[in-house]
Amino acid sequence: MALLVTLAAIAVPSLSRSLRGHNLDQEAERLLALTAYARDEAVSQGIPMLVWIDADNGRCGADAKPGYGSVTGNARAKEYDLSGDVHFDPIGQGMVSSVPAPAVNQSSPVAGTTHGGVTVAEFVPDGTLDPGSLAGVRLVSRSNDALSVSQTSDAYGYEIVRANP
Repeated sequence: MALLVTLAAIAVPSLSRSLRGHNLDQEAERLLALTAYARDEAVSQGIPMLVWIDADNGRCGADAKPGYGSVTGNARAKEYDLSGDVHFDPIGQGMVSSVPAPAVNQSSPVAGTTHGGVTVAEFVPDGTLDPGSLAGVRLVSRSNDALSVSQTSDAYGYEIVRANP
């Protein structure tokens, strides 16, 4: 019995760290998938698509650039809430974008009504990133582990990096 208690005392903290790390990886992968979705939609629809984050409320999403259908209830818009164990690090990201995230129409099938986030990336209709897109977004877990979703070296998309953007 004492051996089982000792093994459990050793294993539980390690398992807890592993689960928190899994949440961080999962959220980074979801943000990366969101950027790929926005790029694909920009090409297939022929309209600029924005990826935005709302660091204060732990949300992110993709939508058409205002003036290209986002206000009329774009059914292709996506919006997600981060896991409670992970948050965006706006200071580490250097988020200085002056373009507000698009407002989501209440009649839209997307959850939520509006958000006060900033635009992280804008994909133009040919699928490339607008030069004003942020270099990266930093995600931090409750245990202060961090990952970044950063622009690739060819500036065509984003990738997961285990360092600051």
